[in-house]
Amino acid sequence: MEFIDKSKPEFKDNAHAIIKKFIDEQWQEDANQYVNLTYESFNSRELKDLLLSEQGRRCCYCLKCLSDKESTIEHIIPNKVADPASFSDYEEFGEISTNVFVWMENKRFVKINTPPFPHIIAYENLVVSCNGYIPYEGNAKCCNNKRGMKTIIPLFYIPNVKEEFQYDEKGIIVCHEKYYDTIQILGLENHTLQLFRRCWLNLPANYGIKDVYRANTDGMLRKEIVDDMDFVKVSLSDRTTILNQIYWNTFKNYCYFYRYNQAGIANGNNSINQSANYTNISTILARD
Repeated sequence: MEFIDKSKPEFKDNAHAIIKKFIDEQWQEDANQYVNLTYESFNSRELKDLLLSEQGRRCCYCLKCLSDKESTIEHIIPNKVADPASFSDYEEFGEISTNVFVWMENKRFVKINTPPFPHIIAYENLVVSCNGYIPYEGNAKCCNNKRGMKTIIPLFYIPNVKEEFQYDEKGIIVCHEKYYDTIQILGLENHTLQLFRRCWLNLPANYGIKDVYRANTDGMLRKEIVDDMDFVKVSLSDRTTILNQIYWNTFKNYCYFYRYNQAGIANGNNSINQSANYTNISTILARD
């Protein structure tokens, strides 16, 4: 998991300018109110490009490398939130408390001059997620589309998230129990996502990201890479699955976990608290 810092001027200033322009355009002077100040009326293309750049084109949740067509804008405080009290679930995270307020219909009569901005378009309330696609399992199986409007902890707004949220050599999440509900809601322990992480974390040392991408169109290279994986860590069933063209085509886009492994995090060179509260989440979920 990666921290998203919403205080960087190179992104924040541009985002605020985009949002302020839209808000100003929706004010109707003769009616003395905002008209169509909604997310649906907002052309989000420019802001989405900015968010993708800010996040290194990675999904804020599963860390998949995103193409434009796979990316969706995620509202941390849900777009269609019905109760302003829900703001309290998120105000301690990131820059939300000082830059975001919950937009309700009765607020349209008061002009907005500076942040905080309405949560429906506020930069600090928006990140980019994948579209939830997982091979052979259909759409909306993880991340933004899986979550819907459920309350979560925005993991990417925790400054030390790399210490709080890690992955073992099987591709399984290791974290504090307070994050379990969020992980379940987002579907981040889907078996296919575990497989993708596991294969990247156990990629043979003589191969790199370019090799995996080349193997998407080179079946012989793909087989060589998979044959060289450790049989103890990557099972025969894993190998059969990952060799499939449809799986490999998505697998290659999770190269974040190759870099994660190269940094030594997956090999134990980290400072995670290995107390009873920090454990392999699949062990806990299996009990339910």
